[in-house]
Amino acid sequence: MNYLISLTLSAAVSMTTLFSAKRPVKPAPEPVVVLELFTSQGCSSCPPADKVLQELTQQAVRSGQAVYGLSFHVDYWNRLGWQDPFSGKLFTDRQRQYDRVLKTQTYTPQLVINGRQDVIGGQRGRIEQAIQTIQKQPASGFIGVDGSVSHEAKQVIVNYALSAAGPYRVNVALVQKEARTVVGNGENGGRTLVNTNVVRQFKTIEQTAPSGSVTLLLPNGLKADQTSVLVYVQRSDTGQVVGAKKL
Repeated sequence: MNYLISLTLSAAVSMTTLFSAKRPVKPAPEPVVVLELFTSQGCSSCPPADKVLQELTQQAVRSGQAVYGLSFHVDYWNRLGWQDPFSGKLFTDRQRQYDRVLKTQTYTPQLVINGRQDVIGGQRGRIEQAIQTIQKQPASGFIGVDGSVSHEAKQVIVNYALSAAGPYRVNVALVQKEARTVVGNGENGGRTLVNTNVVRQFKTIEQTAPSGSVTLLLPNGLKADQTSVLVYVQRSDTGQVVGAKKL
């Protein structure tokens, strides 16, 4: 009799364990900071801002903080003597969309913090103050983000999961960790520039479901181990960043 009870209990525990293993674990929400820097290799004021972004994101990695930097290279400087190899109209359009919403002028280096505040990219003190303010906000104002990345030929496949359903705007950025460029002309002619967190591919999805998948192309000459992926989520109504995860 005791053997039968023990066998029944073992089976029940096994079934419970199996059921629990199959249930997806929702990612926990936490305050996150996404720094979107709009920059250009043709702009002499941009290298100091590029450096600040690099230092802040490296500092966040060392301290385990959820602070993520993205460097969007705009294309309107290209007509002034130097063709920025990382520039794109898509990134210029994103900046101008922010400028319409935030009622600001279009300039470089412009840093947009969590989609709701813009500062001059080199103003480290103001940026750090904004980061600290966001980090003190309750986790209940954010959503959890998780995901995975796989590579197939020249494609980067990103699967992501959110702790809550939308409507949200999900952004997926394929980021080159570091790039060194010898600039031949323009305001930075003769300099070797170091850019970090350079956005190479970018997609935005209007999302209502709590999970999804995106495929990005790996640019020619770029190896998978030279990249990372940032998934970050904005509210569809205000543009406020409410979650992010580096994959």
